[in-house]
Amino acid sequence: MRLDLHTHTTCSDGTLTPAELVAAANAGGLDAVAVTDHDTAAGVAAARAAAAAVGGPRVVAGTELTCSLGGAEVHLLGYGIAPGHAAIAAFAARGAALRVERMAAMIGRLNRLGIRVTVAEVEVPADCAAVGRPHLARALVKRGTVGNFQDAFTRFLADGGSAWVPSRGPDLAEGIAAIRAAGGFAVWAHPALDDTRRFAAARAMGLEGVETLRPRVEPSISLALEQAARDAGLLCTGGSDWHGAPPALGAWYVTERHVGDLLERLGIAA
Repeated sequence: MRLDLHTHTTCSDGTLTPAELVAAANAGGLDAVAVTDHDTAAGVAAARAAAAAVGGPRVVAGTELTCSLGGAEVHLLGYGIAPGHAAIAAFAARGAALRVERMAAMIGRLNRLGIRVTVAEVEVPADCAAVGRPHLARALVKRGTVGNFQDAFTRFLADGGSAWVPSRGPDLAEGIAAIRAAGGFAVWAHPALDDTRRFAAARAMGLEGVETLRPRVEPSISLALEQAARDAGLLCTGGSDWHGAPPALGAWYVTERHVGDLLERLGIAA
């Protein structure tokens, strides 16, 4: 069974619509895909409808909430949620407002650098509920400020860059509570090794898992994350954090051997 448990659509900062994501997952040979857009679950229903029309893949309802823990940004994957639940909608609305504020602040920094980009130039798909750095990067490419998408991050938007503004989100405990209220369970997305010292505290808040497997991560780091997660009593998951850029969806995947505990938690038979 091939799975990718971390993907994004145009409902946040991905490049494919939910239906197109499902088609790409099918073409890539995935048996299941989790739709985990930033601070929204708006794409799940459309993805499920598209999957039903073509007979697969299975779509896991998810989201990726932007949270804070001790002043640091933490992204929280919620799996098995009821996509339209009021708790997710309320949390997402707060996150969306903070994202708009962050975008204005990054544009202000670019303006002070002499780059006269405007909010109006940042094009966001009609179904997008979570504006982010990729949208601003595409605007910079379109206006000719940078040569390509990656150049926008390298020169301005990467963490610590000249136009970067840190994300702000509600407290991690609030994000976990919202996911649990919506019938799901919470997983720490793409942690760094330094984050392992906080796993136990997050577990006490109700965290249930850690994303230990993902592309472009050294096997030794994945193993260290896995050991720390299991030491804290947390299950392990994996996902590509796919937004639409090459390689194709399905080129990287996990199997039931890697994420059996998660599949059991979701009630999915391998």
